[in-house]
Amino acid sequence: MSLAHPFAEAATRAPDRPALVFDGAPLSYGALFDAVTRAGAGVAALTHAKGKHAKGKQAKDAPPRVALRLGNRAELLALFFGIVAARGVVALLDPKWSAEQSASALAALQPDLLLDDASVAPWLDAQPGGWSLPPVDPATPFLIGFTSGTTGRPKAFIRNQGSWLATLDASRAEFGIDADDAVLVPGPLVHGLGLYGAVEGLSVGAAVHVQPRFDAADAARRLADPGAAITTLVVVPTMLVGILDAAERQGLRFPALRRVVCSGAKLALAAHERLLARCPGVVVLEYYGASELSFVSLRDSREGAPPDSVGRPFHGVELSLRDDNGQPVPTGQPGTVWVRSAMLSDGYIGGSDGSGFRAEDGWGTVGDYGWLDAHGWLRLIGRAGDMLISGGLNVYPAEVEAALRAHPAVAEAVVFGLPDPYWGDAVSAVLWWRGADRASSADLRAWCHERLEGYKAPRRVFTATDMPLTGSGKIARADVRDRARAGGLEDIA
Repeated sequence: MSLAHPFAEAATRAPDRPALVFDGAPLSYGALFDAVTRAGAGVAALTHAKGKHAKGKQAKDAPPRVALRLGNRAELLALFFGIVAARGVVALLDPKWSAEQSASALAALQPDLLLDDASVAPWLDAQPGGWSLPPVDPATPFLIGFTSGTTGRPKAFIRNQGSWLATLDASRAEFGIDADDAVLVPGPLVHGLGLYGAVEGLSVGAAVHVQPRFDAADAARRLADPGAAITTLVVVPTMLVGILDAAERQGLRFPALRRVVCSGAKLALAAHERLLARCPGVVVLEYYGASELSFVSLRDSREGAPPDSVGRPFHGVELSLRDDNGQPVPTGQPGTVWVRSAMLSDGYIGGSDGSGFRAEDGWGTVGDYGWLDAHGWLRLIGRAGDMLISGGLNVYPAEVEAALRAHPAVAEAVVFGLPDPYWGDAVSAVLWWRGADRASSADLRAWCHERLEGYKAPRRVFTATDMPLTGSGKIARADVRDRARAGGLEDIA
């Protein structure tokens, strides 16, 4: 079975049901499946041509690489399923990248085919229909994505089909999305959360709603529309906050929404409370993971996990917290988070510089630090490359950010170090306020002192009104830090 077979089975069961609702226009499972088979036929022909002209067995056996530089559109998902069904590899390029970034990625990938917004429809229209999906070895690579390591330089990781089949099994057990659901995926499909959310919905026969680009007001209206009956929302926290802002301005509630799947950063307690006001019965499924690891842990709002935790191990996942010598640490002590599951990636293309993902004896890590309490709840402290050294002591920003987000006046926080002749790194924070209430720097330091060791409390605190975001909707932390260093933010007295 290939990764495309669950979708194909859903399309066979109910070809007339809506598969994608793109910009308000529905596309049936049957019509999407037809596009998938045409994409598969084109890639299969590409495979044949590549093998015919390749020199050497290794070159002939190498699956074709198809680079997609596309915005959110139905063809992206048709191509995804068609490429993986034909034993090809999808390489996702962000259309928001600069020309230099795209050229660098293409030079590293050397794709056999590049499709962009101008060329994708003509290419698909030129392919024949009637192609049948063949069986595929689960070890076949299928996806090249890009992620930033601890150095901040993008890395190209690769995954095999078996790892995503295992991921689909795990999320089905935890999230319970099925054919009766309607799923809204407002984020970009070239990023992992959006792509996986759409693929997961289509693999079980659900209706998947996709926006051409993220629009918080439109997303809020869709969630409020009883005709759309959207049951599931897949978002990063910043998008959820934007949707809630829009809903509150318009006085909208979300009558059908049953679950929110959230990842990419820790969800602030304030956002959770605001969501419950719009939809009292909603279940929040907040997971911690990484592109290279897939799912790691889950904080299910029904299970009573501590607010500052990222939950317990995800279905099918084993956790091990280890010291610098690779030995397990006692409960309650910090260590590097190691993961064992069937969902791990195959590593980076071209190898690693020693940062980011590492694998040993079936276990993998991306270098995150955390600790497990006596009940098995995981707390994250940060990543090795994010660590500050202030006055000779180690400070992990994630730990300080969690304390600040718990303050009743704070909606969001980003923590980093600013150069200081005495402290080395002066622990500093940029805050976004929850509402009209404000807190002084002294109040915030006292708040942190009650929850953390004194040296971890921020010595400089700034406030911002706008929030710069990355293409995937996460806070652009480097931009925030650079603005603070350049004096472009307001100091809190």
